[in-house]
Amino acid sequence: MFQDLRTRKTYNKYVKARVKGILDNGCRLCKIKPVKEFKYWKIIDNEYPWDLVAKIDHLILPKRHVVYEKLNKTEKKELNLIKETYLEKYEIIAEATHRKKSIPDHFHQHLIILKDSLHKK
Repeated sequence: MFQDLRTRKTYNKYVKARVKGILDNGCRLCKIKPVKEFKYWKIIDNEYPWDLVAKIDHLILPKRHVVYEKLNKTEKKELNLIKETYLEKYEIIAEATHRKKSIPDHFHQHLIILKDSLHKK
């Protein structure tokens, strides 16, 4: 059964990429051009967005290929500063559990702006 935050079209694109091994050929996150850069962090477009619920799904990740536990104090400090000053335009910051991450070896969080239809009552 289809259970994802992606539309069926995006989910199928994601599954095809996984079957082709595209996610196994080096870190996809490291290769995507940033939409915004900071000293230690960058924000990128998500190639396989959670478009069932998100109008915008960006990812924030360290420029260094590293898991969260290996971030240094300076990287963590800058991430907190970015959250306090820049990320206010996003409505949700989300992180998949380790079990659900397609790229578990590079820490990243989703920066979501919800679809307008989700705001209607």
